[in-house]
Amino acid sequence: MGCKYRSLVIHLLLFSLIILYLPTSIIQAENNSAQYYGRVSVGVERRVEFLSGGYIRINDTFTLSLNISESESQPTGATAYLTDYTVGVPKNYSNNLVYYSAHDFRGEMLITALEDEGGFLWLKLSFPEPITLAGDGIYNFTVTYVFSDMIRREAGRVFRAEFPLYPSLREEAAYCNVTVVFPSAASVSESDYPSDVFINKTSDNRILCNSTSPLMAYANISSWARFSSTTFSLLKFLNMRREINIEGWGKISVTDFYEISVVNNNVIGLNLPSGASGIVVYDAYGQYEKSNIIISEMEDSVSVKVILGEKLTDYGGGRIAVSYTLPFWKYIVREGWQNYILNINLTKPDEWVIDHASIIIVLPEGASIIQENGVNLASSKVGLFQERVAAEYYRVTRYQSLGLSIKYQYMILWAAFRPTLLASAIAGIIGLAAITVRFMRLGRVRAVIPAAHVPPETLKRFIETYEEKIRIISEIDSLDQQSRRGKISRRHYRLQRRLLEERLSNIQKGINELKADIESAGGHYTDLMRRLEAASANIETVKRSIAEVEIRYARGEISAETRRRLIEEYERRKRESEIEIDDVLLSLKEEIS
Repeated sequence: MGCKYRSLVIHLLLFSLIILYLPTSIIQAENNSAQYYGRVSVGVERRVEFLSGGYIRINDTFTLSLNISESESQPTGATAYLTDYTVGVPKNYSNNLVYYSAHDFRGEMLITALEDEGGFLWLKLSFPEPITLAGDGIYNFTVTYVFSDMIRREAGRVFRAEFPLYPSLREEAAYCNVTVVFPSAASVSESDYPSDVFINKTSDNRILCNSTSPLMAYANISSWARFSSTTFSLLKFLNMRREINIEGWGKISVTDFYEISVVNNNVIGLNLPSGASGIVVYDAYGQYEKSNIIISEMEDSVSVKVILGEKLTDYGGGRIAVSYTLPFWKYIVREGWQNYILNINLTKPDEWVIDHASIIIVLPEGASIIQENGVNLASSKVGLFQERVAAEYYRVTRYQSLGLSIKYQYMILWAAFRPTLLASAIAGIIGLAAITVRFMRLGRVRAVIPAAHVPPETLKRFIETYEEKIRIISEIDSLDQQSRRGKISRRHYRLQRRLLEERLSNIQKGINELKADIESAGGHYTDLMRRLEAASANIETVKRSIAEVEIRYARGEISAETRRRLIEEYERRKRESEIEIDDVLLSLKEEIS
């Protein structure tokens, strides 16, 4: 009994000593780790490239290591543990940032956007596994940024780019080496960059370098460069809308609408879903010749190169449409005898960003939606017997995959049953017509005049004149913007605006005359002109509303967040009205093609 008691006492004493010693060990370990955690050495290699299309790509390769001076004795096992790292983008460039990613030797890294702080957008990079830095060990990872709207054309073939010179970090970096690479066919002279910032490394000035050591924390320094090129272009997809119509007998008809802005380029590349056939391209001026369309079958898509019409390139952009059909068996799976599943991805142009994209799927008459799988989907009725699904996306990036899956119920016999309903309706109409004729003989009703045919020449002149109106309005908007920014004198602004307004007034007179001729035909022409007029009036209303918001913001009546929210809403309404105008012009185009 005594032995057991003494053994128990000894075990209790040992356990007490362990408990007393353990916190001390943990504290020492934590202090030892903390000593070097805040002393990680950071080096950055920055590469800036100007991409055709008007984008700037920046690759930052980071090298992390322990920072222990020679005068310090390095304790055995000194390490630094890192689970993440934070990089920043200056706030004045954050709105231009359209894509970012990070990777190390193991693959992609998770990135979390943090709240804006101190004039920077911060991105938290999470390592796949905690990083241990010890001794002479190093760790490398790369962050990629893509910016838009930071390259503009100065004149002719001359372009100017502005970009952040250094990365923005929360701590000082040991060094940062910057390399600027111009496009392969660009011409650069010594006056095309700040010589006090960059050193030329080649005979043709196509590679510029800058080195700084150390790089201060929270760096926000910009630089610029200029170059000339006959092949460099600016291309932007402002809007993309895809309309998919599923017909009862298994045909899938698709029409894609694109709104583009283009400088120094007359060829654009589009990607259509795999299996697309019967491809036709047209703009408001007519259908494109086959010689202006180059089609290539790819592994998972159909590539279409379009040589733009002269009017689009002269105006710096516009709207085009592409119609085609898709194989039913490739995109629709049948379950049972009346259930179907549509699976399709939003294939898109191979560009870094599309400002706004939407997709509309119209089901066969008599079909009903059972289930929807996708983001931002909304279903609605189209008439009595038809349903549709729509989705909208903003700032769609190159590597973003947008897939849709819709399950619906449809009886294939509906397509055969529908003519029976139609025959009944026709019989009813005939009966109604007989009654109408009888009343007409009594003078109680007036005959309805059917819609007349409008000459194609009239429609073509109307389309061209209306497009000219859109271009002049765009010039006025650009002039107003330059005046607000102080880019031109008030005298020059007033003179130019008066000239543009006179041209617009003359154009509007021509539009009114042609519009009266078209409306006189009646039928759907009257509806098209009404839609056009309503959309145009709505755009003018939106412009006035935006101007009022700016005035209220300048007076301090609303906050910056309220201003941003209101302007975004008004811009959305404006974009919808522009799409409505586009639809009307394209409908008129189909009348003459």
